[in-house]
This record gives sequence, C-alpha cells and structure tokens, in this order.
Amino acid sequence: MAAVYGLLRLTRPDNWVIAAIAVIAGAHTGPEQITDWSPLIRALVVAVLFTAGGMVLNDVADVEIDRVNKSYRPLPSDVVSRPIALIWGVLLLLAGVIALLPLPPACRWIGAGSLAAIIMYDLWGSRQPLIGNIIVAIVTGLAFLLGGLAVGHGWWSAIPAVLAFFFILGREIVKDLEDIEADRHDGRRTLPLTAGEAFARALARLVFTILIITVTIPAVTGWLGLPYLLVIVPGVGAPMLWLVVRLARPHDEASYRRIQLFLKWDMLAGLLAILIG
Repeated sequence: MAAVYGLLRLTRPDNWVIAAIAVIAGAHTGPEQITDWSPLIRALVVAVLFTAGGMVLNDVADVEIDRVNKSYRPLPSDVVSRPIALIWGVLLLLAGVIALLPLPPACRWIGAGSLAAIIMYDLWGSRQPLIGNIIVAIVTGLAFLLGGLAVGHGWWSAIPAVLAFFFILGREIVKDLEDIEADRHDGRRTLPLTAGEAFARALARLVFTILIITVTIPAVTGWLGLPYLLVIVPGVGAPMLWLVVRLARPHDEASYRRIQLFLKWDMLAGLLAILIG
C-alpha cells in the first residue's frame, strides 16, 4: 500500500490539479459559450497525464540530488524503486498521447510540443542555466492554449498563456535559488550557480515586474471585466510587488522555499481571476 501511495505522490497531485485548472481557464477565454464539453475533458485528461508523467520522470532524473535536500520523497526514501518509477512515468505519458489523438490537429501539435519539452527538460534542460526555467514556463502556458483550442476558441487563450509564462518563469528562478546547495552538490549549472545569486534575484524581480504590468492588460483592453481586476490586483499584482521588494536582498534556503511555495498557491488566484473575469 505504501508503494501505491508513493506512486501517487510521485505524480505530485498539486501540480496536475493546477494544470487541469489551467486547461479549463484557457477554454473559458473565448467570446463564445462552450457547446461541446467532450474535447475539453480530453484536453484536461491529456494535461493531467502529461504533467503527472513529467513529474515522475523528473524525480527519476533527480533522485540523487533529492537525496541531499528532499530525502522525504518516494525515490530517495526507497518507498518506490527507480525502475518502477520510470515505467510508471512512461505509462502516464503514453496514456496522455492516446488521450491526445482524438483532439483537433492544433491540439495535437500543442500536445506534441508539450511532450517534447517535458522529455527535453527531464533529460537535459533542468541542468542548464535558465533554459530549464523557460521550458517549464512554456509547458505551463501551453496548457491554456490546449484548453482554448480544444473548444474552438482560436488563440484567445494565448493571453493567459503569456501571463502564466512570466509567473512560472519567476517561480522557477526562485526554486533554483532555493536549491543552490543541492544543485552545487549535483554539479548542475543552474542560473544562480553560473551567473550568481544576485543576478538570479535581479532577473526574478524583473520578471515579476513585467508580470505586474501585464496582468492589468486584459482589463484595460476590455477582454476581461471588473471581476477579473478585483481578483488579479490583490491576488497577483500586490503579491508580486511584495516579492520584488523582498528579493532585493538575499535569503536562506528555507526562506526561498517559503517564497516558491507561496507562488505555487498564488497561481490559483490568477486562475480564479481568469475564470470569473
């Protein structure tokens, strides 16, 4: 039973729940009502399976580094073996591909791009400065596009996709700041280790500043209304401003961990703003 629970933990349910909500939010960005829900459900299943499989393979690739600073995870704690986890991750991704096939051609291209990016990140990108951060941000943005294109809303979902890109890019840089010592132990070439902690903090602050500006664009242009503005300003804009100020100085690992966990859950505020806007 512990092994089964470990396999579930490897998928990191909080991540694939956020991916599912992103698909739904992307599907609700168009000007027309959704008449056929079946493509959206398929797109949601694809996003969940791809995200879950990607999380599993990421843990398989990162098992040695996780022994340093995240020994509680299923692989470094030996709850699940590495070969079993690898098979589990591959099966999840294959199931995602099967779920993707009935969707429209544009969705299949988006899904194929997401799958390629996930594999590239797990095998190579996570060890490269900034490249891995950008890959994760792109994959997150593609979830919005997948939802919008699945229900025939064209490229309206590109707007929240761009906002999500900046949000996730900033958060991924903060995650690298949190993992400086573990990444150094593993010989990784993350942004803080190659360009310095001060540069990484400055770039994160720049990304969050851009986000503060861009989150108001949907309301200013009339694409989303007052409900969006009432949620996005206190829910995302104000916290980003707080982070820009806070990241002006260095922090210890525990403080960076609190910041990135806060960002993970603060993304829900952005998703809520889009859904009700």
